[in-house]
Amino acid sequence: MSVLKNLRNLSTMQFYKTAINIRKDITEWMMRDFGTTRNKKGIAKVIKDIDENDKKTIDEIFEKYGKSPHKEFQSEYPEWFMEYERETLFKIMQELVENIVKANSIYVSNNTEYELRRAYQDKAVACCYALYQELQYLKKVTGTDLNYFVTILEEIEKEVDLLKGWRQSENKLKGNVC
Repeated sequence: MSVLKNLRNLSTMQFYKTAINIRKDITEWMMRDFGTTRNKKGIAKVIKDIDENDKKTIDEIFEKYGKSPHKEFQSEYPEWFMEYERETLFKIMQELVENIVKANSIYVSNNTEYELRRAYQDKAVACCYALYQELQYLKKVTGTDLNYFVTILEEIEKEVDLLKGWRQSENKLKGNVC
């Protein structure tokens, strides 16, 4: 007989699984340009209160050169900003998973190994806080949909709790190796 999902205990590697899920969710979110709307915009949306004759003139100029003004005026945010934020988030997420893997790969048999493992665990927690702050900044700048955003931030908070629980559960190791 199986145990209901909500009654099961957390896996011993839940902190790793949650980190991977956070990385996947944020990557998918970045692929959608941080949840910003990049709707095709006509010249009337770019230049407010444009005169109809001017609008026709601009459309004719674009048409003459084989371009569509609806495709040319797309992004609200500069590409350099979006690219910088993508790189920043990728780096933090990579460091998060990397620190978890490094900490988990150390078999503690002496105090030095314990301290090294603890340092990687601390770095993983720090990555979560850095990720949380970066996402808060992006939400403020881009005005991202709060409903989706709250889910990601809650996942990060859960990850911090899991990592701290993992770290705390290993306090007994220190007594065994010292």
